Amino acid sequence: MIIKKLMLKNYRNYDELNVSFNSKLNIIIGNNAQGKTNILESIYLLSSTKSFLSVYDKNLIKNGEKFAIVKGDIEIDGTNKTLEIIINDKGKVVKINSNEIKKLSDYIFNLKVIVFSPDSMRMLKESPSVRRKFLNIELSQLFPSYLKILTDFNKLLKQRNEYLKIARFSKVDYDYLSVLNVKFAKLSVSLFKYRKRFIEEVNKIIDSIYCSISGFEGLEVRFFSNIINEEDNSVSDDYICKKLNDNLERDLSLGLTTIGPHRDDFQLYLNDNDLSVYGSQGQNRMALLSLKMAEVQIFKNYTDMDPILLFDDIFSELDLLKRNNLVKYLLNTSQTIITTTDINNIDKILVDKANIYVVENGNIVKEKVVDNWFNRRTW
Repeated sequence: MIIKKLMLKNYRNYDELNVSFNSKLNIIIGNNAQGKTNILESIYLLSSTKSFLSVYDKNLIKNGEKFAIVKGDIEIDGTNKTLEIIINDKGKVVKINSNEIKKLSDYIFNLKVIVFSPDSMRMLKESPSVRRKFLNIELSQLFPSYLKILTDFNKLLKQRNEYLKIARFSKVDYDYLSVLNVKFAKLSVSLFKYRKRFIEEVNKIIDSIYCSISGFEGLEVRFFSNIINEEDNSVSDDYICKKLNDNLERDLSLGLTTIGPHRDDFQLYLNDNDLSVYGSQGQNRMALLSLKMAEVQIFKNYTDMDPILLFDDIFSELDLLKRNNLVKYLLNTSQTIITTTDINNIDKILVDKANIYVVENGNIVKEKVVDNWFNRRTW
């Protein structure tokens, strides 16, 4: 899977943009606040219909304009598709091959992408909800059935929580609650199985990736869930229903459900040390990059597709050796689009194999001759 061409109109700081990409490595250079990240964001938007930077779609429209358009020509196993998103004050319209798609679920993740940005670094330090969001996005791209189960679960969780709030001040209908619990347990088991399987697949390869880039070993992902029966390390409908009943008084007092996959979490550990607590900024960055690389292999294994890698400012806090090891690794993987302020510390042989783009104030120029960039310290 590759994105061959990207077209923007009235998007962020771009009046218009038409740019074609290399099927392997693409490096976008520019000073801060020139529009590098906006290009990656627009590609992610084509995939998920959402920004990885902004909650509000209106922020994506260039100041003073009434609409924005993001359009991309993609190739999947030799088949070409055109994806398009139009954003205005009424919302957004999504299209595939110029045909409007009414249901977002029929559109999202036609384009498979994996993104790393400075904002990704907060995943290790912030609340479990941030890490669950990561799991949900990646698993929804991998398995359409997961997205359906997750949607059904969230609706049921909302329904149960609303009932708990009401039941605090009235007689509890245990029969009704039992029906909810049985459905809740079934969906919980399904979500757990997907998540546990994903983590297991990551752990098969993440340490070797981390070692090839950093030179160190011992990286793993540890998954935590409060629906696991600690006696035999199993998860079942009956055990979840029992825990829901055991916690009913607490749930009623709080007006929310305290047991379930909506409380799942994971953390990255290096040689048994929790990186969110003991890891340096550089170790955390390398660990998260290794996690992203592991996802690529998992995508290949389960979908026979290479996702597109969008890496924003990945070279910060990496020494010269790690930078070059990372780029070498990327050359052997999916189509990759990287932003950076500086390519001086990347092996010129590696850079010569990439397409180079220079961004200045919302304008992008493809630069085929890169020798002169190595005479400059930064962009």
